[in-house]
Amino acid sequence: MAWSAKPKGGYSVTSEGGLNNINEIYYVLVNYGFNMEASAGVLGNVQGESGFNPWRWQSDRYNEHGGYGLFQYTPASGYIYLPGATPNLSVTAVTPGATPEDGAYQVEVFASNSLSKWVPSAWRTYWSASTYSDLYAKRAEWLTTWGNGSSISMEQFKQVTDIEAATFFMLACFEGPRVPDLANRYRYALKIYEILGGVVPPTPPTPPTPVPGTLKYWLLKAMKNIRDHAKSADIGKR
Repeated sequence: MAWSAKPKGGYSVTSEGGLNNINEIYYVLVNYGFNMEASAGVLGNVQGESGFNPWRWQSDRYNEHGGYGLFQYTPASGYIYLPGATPNLSVTAVTPGATPEDGAYQVEVFASNSLSKWVPSAWRTYWSASTYSDLYAKRAEWLTTWGNGSSISMEQFKQVTDIEAATFFMLACFEGPRVPDLANRYRYALKIYEILGGVVPPTPPTPPTPVPGTLKYWLLKAMKNIRDHAKSADIGKR
Protein backbone atom coordinates (compact mmCIF):
# COMPACT_ATOMS: atom_id res chain seq x y z
CA MET A 1 0.00 0.00 0.00
CA ALA A 2 1.34 3.43 -0.98
CA TRP A 3 0.08 6.90 -1.73
CA SER A 4 -1.31 7.63 -5.20
CA ALA A 5 -1.25 11.07 -6.82
CA LYS A 6 -1.66 12.66 -10.25
CA PRO A 7 -1.50 16.26 -11.55
CA LYS A 8 -5.25 16.58 -12.14
CA GLY A 9 -8.54 14.81 -11.53
CA GLY A 10 -9.62 12.57 -8.69
CA TYR A 11 -9.96 8.88 -7.90
CA SER A 12 -13.19 6.95 -7.53
CA VAL A 13 -13.83 5.34 -4.18
CA THR A 14 -13.36 1.84 -5.61
CA SER A 15 -10.30 2.53 -7.78
CA GLU A 16 -6.84 1.34 -6.76
CA GLY A 17 -5.69 4.91 -6.19
CA GLY A 18 -8.80 5.77 -4.21
CA LEU A 19 -8.56 2.71 -1.99
CA ASN A 20 -4.83 3.28 -1.46
CA ASN A 21 -5.37 6.83 -0.29
CA ILE A 22 -8.43 6.03 1.84
CA ASN A 23 -6.33 3.57 3.81
CA GLU A 24 -3.34 5.92 4.01
CA ILE A 25 -5.51 8.79 5.27
CA TYR A 26 -7.23 6.54 7.79
CA TYR A 27 -3.86 5.33 9.09
CA VAL A 28 -2.81 8.91 9.87
CA LEU A 29 -6.16 9.81 11.41
CA VAL A 30 -6.11 6.79 13.73
CA ASN A 31 -2.64 7.80 14.91
CA TYR A 32 -4.10 11.19 15.86
CA GLY A 33 -6.93 9.60 17.85
CA PHE A 34 -9.83 9.70 15.38
CA ASN A 35 -12.32 6.83 15.72
CA MET A 36 -13.76 5.07 12.67
CA GLU A 37 -16.97 7.13 12.47
CA ALA A 38 -15.15 10.47 12.67
CA SER A 39 -12.64 9.21 10.10
CA ALA A 40 -15.47 8.24 7.76
CA GLY A 41 -16.89 11.76 8.14
CA VAL A 42 -13.51 13.24 7.25
CA LEU A 43 -13.07 10.92 4.27
CA GLY A 44 -16.57 11.55 2.94
CA ASN A 45 -15.64 15.21 2.75
CA VAL A 46 -12.27 14.45 1.17
CA GLN A 47 -14.07 12.55 -1.56
CA GLY A 48 -16.30 15.57 -2.14
CA GLU A 49 -13.40 18.02 -2.11
CA SER A 50 -10.62 16.33 -4.07
CA GLY A 51 -11.52 12.78 -5.00
CA PHE A 52 -8.71 11.57 -2.70
CA ASN A 53 -5.97 13.13 -4.88
CA PRO A 54 -3.33 14.94 -2.76
CA TRP A 55 -2.11 16.88 -5.82
CA ARG A 56 -5.59 18.12 -6.77
CA TRP A 57 -5.95 21.81 -7.62
CA GLN A 58 -9.39 23.44 -7.41
CA SER A 59 -11.18 23.10 -10.77
CA ASP A 60 -7.95 21.41 -12.02
CA ARG A 61 -6.33 24.81 -12.49
CA TYR A 62 -3.10 25.98 -10.89
CA ASN A 63 -4.12 28.96 -8.76
CA GLU A 64 -2.46 29.72 -5.43
CA HIS A 65 -5.53 31.70 -4.36
CA GLY A 66 -7.80 28.70 -4.88
CA GLY A 67 -7.90 25.33 -3.15
CA TYR A 68 -5.24 22.62 -3.11
CA GLY A 69 -4.85 19.05 -1.95
CA LEU A 70 -7.00 16.47 -0.22
CA PHE A 71 -8.87 19.08 1.84
CA GLN A 72 -8.62 21.87 -0.75
CA TYR A 73 -6.66 24.14 1.57
CA THR A 74 -7.68 27.70 0.64
CA PRO A 75 -5.75 29.75 -0.23
CA ALA A 76 -3.40 27.09 -1.54
CA SER A 77 -0.45 29.34 -0.72
CA GLY A 78 -1.22 28.85 2.98
CA TYR A 79 -0.32 25.17 2.64
CA ILE A 80 2.08 24.69 -0.29
CA TYR A 81 4.78 26.92 1.26
CA LEU A 82 4.75 25.22 4.65
CA PRO A 83 8.13 23.76 5.66
CA GLY A 84 7.85 20.03 5.00
CA ALA A 85 5.22 20.27 2.26
CA THR A 86 6.08 18.63 -1.09
CA PRO A 87 3.21 19.74 -3.37
CA ASN A 88 2.90 19.38 -7.13
CA LEU A 89 2.76 22.84 -8.66
CA SER A 90 1.27 21.93 -12.01
CA VAL A 91 -1.85 20.34 -13.49
CA THR A 92 -0.01 18.96 -16.53
CA ALA A 93 3.26 17.58 -15.17
CA VAL A 94 5.08 16.48 -12.03
CA THR A 95 7.21 19.33 -10.70
CA PRO A 96 10.62 18.85 -9.04
CA GLY A 97 10.36 17.79 -5.41
CA ALA A 98 6.68 16.77 -5.56
CA THR A 99 5.83 13.51 -3.81
CA PRO A 100 2.57 11.58 -3.43
CA GLU A 101 3.47 11.22 0.26
CA ASP A 102 2.65 14.90 0.64
CA GLY A 103 -0.82 13.49 1.27
CA ALA A 104 0.31 12.22 4.67
CA TYR A 105 1.62 15.66 5.57
CA GLN A 106 -1.66 17.26 4.49
CA VAL A 107 -3.56 14.95 6.84
CA GLU A 108 -1.15 15.70 9.69
CA VAL A 109 -1.64 19.44 9.14
CA PHE A 110 -5.39 18.92 9.30
CA ALA A 111 -5.35 16.57 12.31
CA SER A 112 -3.11 18.88 14.32
CA ASN A 113 -5.10 21.96 13.22
CA SER A 114 -1.77 23.68 12.70
CA LEU A 115 -3.31 26.16 10.25
CA SER A 116 -6.08 27.01 12.77
CA LYS A 117 -8.86 26.38 10.25
CA TRP A 118 -11.23 24.55 12.61
CA VAL A 119 -14.44 26.59 13.21
CA PRO A 120 -15.90 25.37 16.57
CA SER A 121 -19.33 26.97 16.02
CA ALA A 122 -20.06 24.43 13.24
CA TRP A 123 -21.77 27.04 11.07
CA ARG A 124 -20.74 29.61 8.47
CA THR A 125 -21.94 33.20 8.30
CA TYR A 126 -22.80 32.77 4.60
CA TRP A 127 -25.15 29.86 5.35
CA SER A 128 -28.71 31.04 5.98
CA ALA A 129 -30.25 29.41 9.05
CA SER A 130 -33.69 29.88 7.51
CA THR A 131 -32.75 28.46 4.12
CA TYR A 132 -31.12 25.45 5.76
CA SER A 133 -33.48 25.28 8.74
CA ASP A 134 -33.52 21.46 8.93
CA LEU A 135 -29.74 21.33 8.91
CA TYR A 136 -29.54 24.13 11.48
CA ALA A 137 -31.87 22.15 13.79
CA LYS A 138 -29.72 19.04 13.40
CA ARG A 139 -26.66 21.13 14.19
CA ALA A 140 -28.19 22.20 17.51
CA GLU A 141 -28.97 18.59 18.41
CA TRP A 142 -25.53 17.34 17.42
CA LEU A 143 -23.72 20.13 19.27
CA THR A 144 -25.65 19.23 22.42
CA THR A 145 -24.81 15.56 22.02
CA TRP A 146 -21.18 15.77 20.94
CA GLY A 147 -19.99 19.27 21.78
CA ASN A 148 -20.65 21.93 24.39
CA GLY A 149 -24.09 22.92 23.17
CA SER A 150 -22.84 25.81 21.06
CA SER A 151 -19.45 24.58 19.84
CA ILE A 152 -17.32 21.50 19.30
CA SER A 153 -13.56 21.15 19.49
CA MET A 154 -11.54 18.92 17.21
CA GLU A 155 -10.75 16.69 20.18
CA GLN A 156 -14.48 16.20 20.78
CA PHE A 157 -15.03 15.63 17.06
CA LYS A 158 -12.54 12.75 17.06
CA GLN A 159 -14.91 10.70 19.25
CA VAL A 160 -18.22 11.35 17.45
CA THR A 161 -19.88 7.98 16.80
CA ASP A 162 -22.69 9.15 14.51
CA ILE A 163 -21.51 9.13 10.88
CA GLU A 164 -23.93 11.81 9.69
CA ALA A 165 -22.98 14.11 12.56
CA ALA A 166 -19.28 13.48 11.90
CA THR A 167 -19.73 14.28 8.21
CA PHE A 168 -21.56 17.49 9.10
CA PHE A 169 -18.94 18.64 11.60
CA MET A 170 -16.15 18.13 9.08
CA LEU A 171 -18.22 19.99 6.48
CA ALA A 172 -19.12 22.89 8.77
CA CYS A 173 -16.07 23.18 11.02
CA PHE A 174 -13.35 22.68 8.43
CA GLU A 175 -14.39 22.64 4.78
CA GLY A 176 -17.08 25.33 4.73
CA PRO A 177 -18.18 25.12 1.07
CA ARG A 178 -20.48 27.80 -0.32
CA VAL A 179 -23.39 25.30 -0.24
CA PRO A 180 -23.53 22.81 2.68
CA ASP A 181 -24.05 19.67 0.57
CA LEU A 182 -24.31 17.25 3.48
CA ALA A 183 -26.41 14.61 1.70
CA ASN A 184 -23.76 13.74 -0.89
CA ARG A 185 -20.90 13.75 1.58
CA TYR A 186 -22.84 11.62 4.04
CA ARG A 187 -23.50 9.09 1.28
CA TYR A 188 -19.78 9.01 0.55
CA ALA A 189 -18.98 8.61 4.25
CA LEU A 190 -21.32 5.62 4.62
CA LYS A 191 -19.61 3.83 1.73
CA ILE A 192 -16.17 4.58 3.12
CA TYR A 193 -17.24 3.41 6.58
CA GLU A 194 -18.03 0.04 5.05
CA ILE A 195 -14.66 -0.01 3.27
CA LEU A 196 -12.93 0.67 6.59
CA GLY A 197 -14.69 -2.32 8.12
CA GLY A 198 -17.73 -0.76 9.75
CA VAL A 199 -21.24 -2.16 9.39
CA VAL A 200 -23.91 0.30 8.28
CA PRO A 201 -27.39 -0.71 9.52
CA PRO A 202 -29.89 -1.25 6.69
CA THR A 203 -32.48 1.44 5.99
CA PRO A 204 -35.85 0.27 7.36
CA PRO A 205 -38.24 -0.56 4.49
CA THR A 206 -41.22 1.72 3.89
CA PRO A 207 -44.34 0.00 5.27
CA PRO A 208 -46.62 -1.09 2.40
CA THR A 209 -49.90 0.76 1.94
CA PRO A 210 -52.80 -1.51 3.01
CA VAL A 211 -54.84 -2.75 0.07
CA PRO A 212 -58.54 -1.70 0.16
CA GLY A 213 -60.78 -4.63 1.00
CA THR A 214 -58.33 -6.37 3.33
CA LEU A 215 -58.91 -6.77 7.07
CA LYS A 216 -55.84 -4.62 7.82
CA TYR A 217 -57.22 -1.84 5.62
CA TRP A 218 -60.58 -1.74 7.44
CA LEU A 219 -58.97 -1.92 10.88
CA LEU A 220 -56.69 1.03 10.10
CA LYS A 221 -59.61 2.98 8.62
CA ALA A 222 -61.70 2.32 11.73
CA MET A 223 -58.88 3.50 13.98
CA LYS A 224 -58.55 6.68 11.92
CA ASN A 225 -62.30 7.35 12.19
CA ILE A 226 -62.11 6.94 15.99
CA ARG A 227 -59.19 9.38 16.22
CA ASP A 228 -60.94 11.92 13.96
CA HIS A 229 -64.18 11.66 16.00
CA ALA A 230 -62.29 12.14 19.29
CA LYS A 231 -60.48 15.14 17.85
CA SER A 232 -63.80 16.72 16.69
CA ALA A 233 -65.37 16.14 20.10
CA ASP A 234 -62.40 17.75 21.82
CA ILE A 235 -62.63 20.82 19.59
CA GLY A 236 -66.36 21.10 20.34
CA LYS A 237 -65.65 21.36 24.07
CA ARG A 238 -63.43 24.44 23.66
